[in-house]
Amino acid sequence: MYHDIAEQLIQDILAGQYPVKLPTEQVLMDRYQASRNTIRKALDVVFAHGLVRRVQGSGYYVIDHSAQSDAVLNMSIGFDQTAMVKGGPLTSKVVKFALIPATVALAQRGNVNRGDSVYQVVRLRYLKGQLYDLEESYFPQAIVPHLSAEIAKGSIFAYLRNTYQMVGSTTENCIQSLPVPAEYADLMELPAKTNCLCLDGINYLASGKVFNFSRTYFVYQGLTLYYHTTNIDLER
Repeated sequence: MYHDIAEQLIQDILAGQYPVKLPTEQVLMDRYQASRNTIRKALDVVFAHGLVRRVQGSGYYVIDHSAQSDAVLNMSIGFDQTAMVKGGPLTSKVVKFALIPATVALAQRGNVNRGDSVYQVVRLRYLKGQLYDLEESYFPQAIVPHLSAEIAKGSIFAYLRNTYQMVGSTTENCIQSLPVPAEYADLMELPAKTNCLCLDGINYLASGKVFNFSRTYFVYQGLTLYYHTTNIDLER
């Protein structure tokens, strides 16, 4: 239950409902009909995703990214980047959907076995009518029994959570500059061999199994990537 509350709080923060500070624990307990422990666990999730800072004795204050960009992608959020982009949500256009065997290259990228059946989804995604990115994602059929092009028009992660109670545990991300493949450059109306900011991600379940891996090419002007980290004193 606390995951649902945390996700709603995150969406409300990104929508600007709480421009300065979150409501008190008591207000949230009453609003969500939840125990104090549940609310605190939800707040821990929101904090871990870098959207608020704790001030002892005062509460949770919303971190304002408006000075950096009007399009901030919070890389600390693991629920669903489609819904969690500031200024969003993003809208998707599915340009390719297929069930294919994982090639050697895909197996290496996604930490899966060569030949495993994976759903391939290629989507153009838009923010306020402007092209935001092209996302090429894969879902192992052994973990995700069913997926369709129609489902891929919306939030795939929300579908997996609601249908299979599938919630990601950890994510590995790698950011680099790569030339966009010719077929994708055509779709994005870019010159051939254009270099774009590229994000490779692998999402794992708590069991350690991969349920999604992807490569995303970003083209949105003014995009800002944000990370939240907790410092650890290694000298102690």
